[in-house]
Amino acid sequence: MSSPFKQLRFGLRLLVAYFRKYYLATSLGVVLGAVVLVLSPRLLPYLPRYRSTQIIAIVGRYTPSEIPYSLQQKISLGLTTISPSGQPVAGLATSWKADATGQSYTFTLAEGLRWQNGSAVKSRDINYRFKDTDFVYPSDTQIVVNLKEPYSPLPVVLSRPAFKTGLLGAGSYKVSRLKKTGQTIDSLTLVPPDSPSRLPRLRYYFYPSEQQARLAFKLGTVNYLEDIQDPADLAEWPSIRISTTVQKDRYVGIFFNTQQFEKSLRQALAYAIDKSRWSNRAYSPLAPTSWAYNPDVKPYDLDLARAKQLLAKVGKKPDKIILTTLSVYLPTAEAVRADWQALGVPTEIQVVPELPSDFTALIIGQKIPTDPDQYSLWHSTQETNISRFNHPRADKLLEDGRKTLDPQARKDIYFEFQKFISEELPVIFLYHPTTYFISRL
Repeated sequence: MSSPFKQLRFGLRLLVAYFRKYYLATSLGVVLGAVVLVLSPRLLPYLPRYRSTQIIAIVGRYTPSEIPYSLQQKISLGLTTISPSGQPVAGLATSWKADATGQSYTFTLAEGLRWQNGSAVKSRDINYRFKDTDFVYPSDTQIVVNLKEPYSPLPVVLSRPAFKTGLLGAGSYKVSRLKKTGQTIDSLTLVPPDSPSRLPRLRYYFYPSEQQARLAFKLGTVNYLEDIQDPADLAEWPSIRISTTVQKDRYVGIFFNTQQFEKSLRQALAYAIDKSRWSNRAYSPLAPTSWAYNPDVKPYDLDLARAKQLLAKVGKKPDKIILTTLSVYLPTAEAVRADWQALGVPTEIQVVPELPSDFTALIIGQKIPTDPDQYSLWHSTQETNISRFNHPRADKLLEDGRKTLDPQARKDIYFEFQKFISEELPVIFLYHPTTYFISRL
């Protein structure tokens, strides 16, 4: 057995022989290694990077000018952004102020902002083109918005992402590819505008129904399903992850045609429903996270005795209620029908493919505006007031709420408005829906 000394000597001789034979190659390797070590910090931004791609299904048909709001927020920013409580905070603008009349707002842009093509963001690039609104540009960093009437929700409304042209924005993602058929988007690919970014590439495919989106997931066309209302049989699939989100920015409710249903009947029907079957109860037209949310409104918990008392006061009882709904809310409609029939009110369910222009009672989901202003939903002059709700007191509160600048005064107005809506009950608030995000493990 050789000694350690002999082994060391053999190794040294072998190394010297290798170096003599490959002298040039070894020297060049050492020099190149040193150069790369010195220059690597400068070369790093130019070196190719591995970037994962998330392939996501979106349900709905959209045009390039009306892509989902969640995607718009990835591509650009508004003059403001919105805090979790629904209040405006800095976006493209770092500050803003209203004059004493509430009819003129001045926004000051942040410094150093750039569009995704590298050009500087200038005030003149931004024009939301609102009706009865005038945008003035005193400088490259200031925007003055002049209104015909005071409008306190304006800073919240201007949180809508702004684009220079098309889908050229100033957000954390830019559009790298858009494929469409006619005016309808088939797919949309977003990439980070900065090469050093570690954000993944996002590729969205658009499907007209959840059934088609689930099929695409099963076939491996997409790896993620976003904002799905029903996982269906995917709930039993192995090797997938399903996460849930309670969407407190929307609610499912029963909207009445208030011209056909008197108040006592609406309240009787509300008390007859066992709402404990839904864990995420909704009580108000405002989101429970809103700064103006009033928790002190009538809950209309199940009280069949009270429902019967109110029903007895109804002048003309309906022979039958037609409860209209979309297919996604059919289980909810069936539960409501059972409760109303237990009250002694015959009820028939009618499933329709889209929102009808006329109905007696309608179960749908309603998106809650970010600002507590709900003028478009409940004011008697608005076509979007689907319940045809008409009450001077409600109209006055809605008019005052959007003209009042003082936050506490606005809060008081909307507290009263929520109590008033709860009492008059043009809609029975049921629950905040749960949506699903499905991904492969």
